[in-house]
Amino acid sequence: MASIWKHPESQYWTACFRDQSGKQRRVTTKATDRKKAKAIADSLEKAVRTKRTLQQAQVALDRLHEEISGHKVSRKSLRDFANDWLETKAPETAPRTQVFYVASISKLISFLGKRALEPLSEVTKDDIVAYRNHLAKQLSPSTANHDLKVTRMLFRAARRDHLIADDPAEFVSTIRQRDSDVKRPFTLRRLLRLLMWLTPNGDH
Repeated sequence: MASIWKHPESQYWTACFRDQSGKQRRVTTKATDRKKAKAIADSLEKAVRTKRTLQQAQVALDRLHEEISGHKVSRKSLRDFANDWLETKAPETAPRTQVFYVASISKLISFLGKRALEPLSEVTKDDIVAYRNHLAKQLSPSTANHDLKVTRMLFRAARRDHLIADDPAEFVSTIRQRDSDVKRPFTLRRLLRLLMWLTPNGDH
């Protein structure tokens, strides 16, 4: 019988079951709800033992999700949803802000490549972390964090619209500012030199 397990540092439950050969399998359910995770685990075990194809298993899981959540599973791609989101934001934001949104989303889609054409629900936290790390190598921390913020807005909207059950960008941390980007306070020596320079020669 399938069971579920959750790592102390993860928000998602993992499905534990044996396949038709008796081999132990562990697959993330991408679910935070225990009841939903157990149902997914049971479905995965049944799909494996009856040798269903990946497509058949996905259909079964989609039906299960709809029964539990009450919302139909969307197969809209990241690129399609991003285009819809940008159209929605256009009348809500200033033209300059909209230009930034478009440029930022373009970076995300370009980075993901063919994966941007896959269902939005297939994007994982690992994908977003990899994207953040890519930005960190190309841009300043502040600019990269602004792009990450737009990515968070995009996936938060997708979750609000019930297109995804879990937000892969929600717990991705921002990039730490480099030491060179942080203004350092004056040292005592520098402060004394500044005071001497500002003081008239007669008062030295």
